[in-house]
Amino acid sequence: MACRVLIVEDEMMVAMLVEDMLVDMGFIVVGPAYRLGDGLRLAKSETLDVAVLDVNLKGARSFPIATVLTERGIPFVFATGYGTTDV
Repeated sequence: MACRVLIVEDEMMVAMLVEDMLVDMGFIVVGPAYRLGDGLRLAKSETLDVAVLDVNLKGARSFPIATVLTERGIPFVFATGYGTTDV
C-alpha cells in the first residue's frame, strides 16, 4: 500500500514540484494545501502517513498543523527556505 503524504506549501510551483517528485516515487499525495485553514482541515480529517509542512504560509505559521499531526501520531518534516534565525 502506498504511503499517503500531506503537502502544505503556499508557493504553488514549489508544491507542484514536491508533488511530482513524490508521485514519481510512488507516494499518494494529499493536497497540496496552500493555506493554514486548508492544511488544518486535511491534517484533522485525512488518513495520512507523513506530512511535509512549509513553515510560513502567507504570513501564518504552520505550527497548529504540526500540533494536530503530533496529536494524531503522524510524523512530519518542516520544509522552509529560511535559516535557523528567521523562523
